[in-house]
Amino acid sequence: MTFQNLTEIIRGNAERIGDHPAQRFWNGNSWVDRSYHDLWHAIQSTARGLRELGIGAGDRVGLMSATRPEWVICDYAILCLDAITVPIYPSTAPEQVRHIAEDAGLRWAVVENDTLANKFPQETNLIVIDAKGVGHSLANIGRPGAPIIPGRGRDELATLVYTSGTTGIPKGAMLTHGNLLSNIESVSELMQTNREMRIFPEDVALSVLPLSHILERTGHNILLSYGVILAYARSAAFLVEDVTALKPTLMIAVPRVFEKIYSRIMSQTNQYGSLKRSLFSWAVRVGEARYRLLSRNEVVPPRLQRLSRLYDRLIFRKVRQVLGGRLRYVIAGGAPLAAEIGRFFFSVGILVLEGYGLTETAPVLSVNVPPVPQYGTVGRVLPGVEIAIAPDGEILARGPNIAKGYWNLPEETADVFRAGWFHTGDVGEMDDRGHLRVTDRKKHIIVLSTGKNVAPQAVEQLLTLSRFIEQAVVLGNGRKYVSALLFLNREQLHVWAEKNHKANLGDAVLLRDADLMARVMTEVERTTASLASFERPKRVAFLSEMLSEEHGELTPSLKVKLSVVEQRYRALIETLYGDGVEPEGGAAHESNSISLTRTLIAVFAGIAVATVIRLTAG
Repeated sequence: MTFQNLTEIIRGNAERIGDHPAQRFWNGNSWVDRSYHDLWHAIQSTARGLRELGIGAGDRVGLMSATRPEWVICDYAILCLDAITVPIYPSTAPEQVRHIAEDAGLRWAVVENDTLANKFPQETNLIVIDAKGVGHSLANIGRPGAPIIPGRGRDELATLVYTSGTTGIPKGAMLTHGNLLSNIESVSELMQTNREMRIFPEDVALSVLPLSHILERTGHNILLSYGVILAYARSAAFLVEDVTALKPTLMIAVPRVFEKIYSRIMSQTNQYGSLKRSLFSWAVRVGEARYRLLSRNEVVPPRLQRLSRLYDRLIFRKVRQVLGGRLRYVIAGGAPLAAEIGRFFFSVGILVLEGYGLTETAPVLSVNVPPVPQYGTVGRVLPGVEIAIAPDGEILARGPNIAKGYWNLPEETADVFRAGWFHTGDVGEMDDRGHLRVTDRKKHIIVLSTGKNVAPQAVEQLLTLSRFIEQAVVLGNGRKYVSALLFLNREQLHVWAEKNHKANLGDAVLLRDADLMARVMTEVERTTASLASFERPKRVAFLSEMLSEEHGELTPSLKVKLSVVEQRYRALIETLYGDGVEPEGGAAHESNSISLTRTLIAVFAGIAVATVIRLTAG
């Protein structure tokens, strides 16, 4: 299928499979479906209303809302007018919202509610989805009339997507209709040659990630182009019920979800009796042995096949049932997935396909494919996309999916879009089978004073495999050795305190306890044993609170803003390289607000732990 404009995706399906469900959502009383015909009608009605308000071709229109059916309607309605959608994360701080509004020249914005409306400059006209008196009500702007057919083609701007900004002020990546459509076409071509990856109108895709993230938005475009049913979870509070009711077959997620589930399962099984613990460990070892053989295209012996089927029936099938029992595969992106995590879920029977890309690449550059993903890599390059590795290891990309540049930033555009290649800022390599491996961000590579180079991302991944360690930030640039700031899992911290007769101590005192430090350093040494000596953290310090988006330490996609962390914890970091001064905890304030992504992680972890308890209890 070849489109000239993104809106043709919905219009085409309205004509071909108009009665088929496009969106499944909770209306306050029950789950209801909106057909492709009705979705296109809602988009057209909204577009006519936006036109009546004065929005037209070339206008940039903000869109700030949690993921919900109306987000899609507004996005396509804006595109029907040949206007340009500017998505903004709902968690974006007011000062950054002002920057985006001013930089993009937003005269209008669609927002979810009054709280988000208050983040915008007063001069921005607002349309509110859940209106309670501020701005225009989305429900009331719809208008009947003749169809609006956009005139913009593939080479014209469709959206400005502002980058997360780990190193500075967010930049607006200029993505055309052709950039986004070419990504759909490349993924579609890949699916045609990989039968187990194909998607069908009968598929139900669970949507939980923010649509402001280019991965979820492109995922929507791809899924809608195939006539899939998009099912929208109500909220994190209802996620367990929603997954059971919706029984998804497909899903897009961030690796942190799987890392957290894995950590909680491993933590829980360590508390079982020896028989239950051994049973689960054997099941995992059998699954991983099977994966290793398959990943090398070797034959799985009959005995191993029988054991694999036995453990699947006794244990892993029950885990899958809690997630609806129909999940065929999950696309993971936005951050690296630890190979150990991928192998574990492969053993469980949940196929996690890790991909790689950036906002500027619309976003997918490469992806793993069934039946056996090559964990530790981000798969093979998409059809129509080219990847090159520069002499310094930087990954370069070119193809029809590469953005035109950055809005209002000609110098920054010239710096990274050079000679037809987009310089990703990531460091990587190709293996001998054509799989891309991403090692770290170029700017994040630690150069020790000894001249050794360390990729901190790989070290952090290993550290957070420990049930004790919730977050890790690896440091050491210009220093003699590597160190790390760690946030410890509070559940495990309290379990340890109970076992060591220190339960009466508060967290602040515990985090300065020498015995705890010794225990955690044992975990650090265990998890990083596979690394070279110079890559392993020699000292660590404990943070008293999680790094968070609310405090400006994480981007909306949960990437660490290293400069912010280094500034905020400068004194603490210096103790790691001082003359033996005992490391102190971090800042004392606690955040009462939790991001949606973190809440989803906790809920999925709870599902997994409850399942393991049930299945091992018999």
